[in-house]
Amino acid sequence: MATKNPNSATPLPAALREALQRLVDLISNDTAKRELLTNRFTATDRRKFEKPGMLPPEKYGIIDLWRIARGTATWNECIVEIAHALGFINDPRRATLLAELGAKPRAGMGSNDRSVAIPHWDDDARELRYLGQVVRIVKRPKQAHNIVGILQAFEEAGWPPRIDDPHGRKPNDETRRRDVENLNKGLLKPLLRFECDGTGTGFVWKKVVTPTAKKPVKRPRR
Repeated sequence: MATKNPNSATPLPAALREALQRLVDLISNDTAKRELLTNRFTATDRRKFEKPGMLPPEKYGIIDLWRIARGTATWNECIVEIAHALGFINDPRRATLLAELGAKPRAGMGSNDRSVAIPHWDDDARELRYLGQVVRIVKRPKQAHNIVGILQAFEEAGWPPRIDDPHGRKPNDETRRRDVENLNKGLLKPLLRFECDGTGTGFVWKKVVTPTAKKPVKRPRR
């Protein structure tokens, strides 16, 4: 499935071939395909399968799904990108594998990847994405005008830790706190959270850090 460098007639090194095959084994199953379609593709990605002549996305293999949705040129690069999107490899490993494949450098190949490092509000799809996953969907934007305005303001500012209240409300306006409660209540996955900034003039967002379990301390034998 992954034996040749697509940019060269020279076969891939054995170590790279083995690394790619391990990733193929991880992504070649219905669970991975379903996760990619449901949680990792944006609404924009999914609309690409609505064009005339396209089959339903479920009819494609996982590699072809990625090629159609994201336009990745080569088979082996698709393997790396899918494995990264599904969380099987981290940013540095992704960058290393793509470099070994001879892929041209592009946005999102390192730890500064926008889709990984900070959230992204897709105004057309009404989806908030973070760490490669859809974490919030606003199904009724007209009714959720305040929430959409806050997400749009964060997106336009490039997602700094804090923004001013885009609605220009007074410091004692309680609707600001209700907006934060509604933002957090609608999150699909606990990867981030929103808060009032404490001054009554803005909002902050924070990455949710999952505490790691402490290892039991081994007592010396007596």
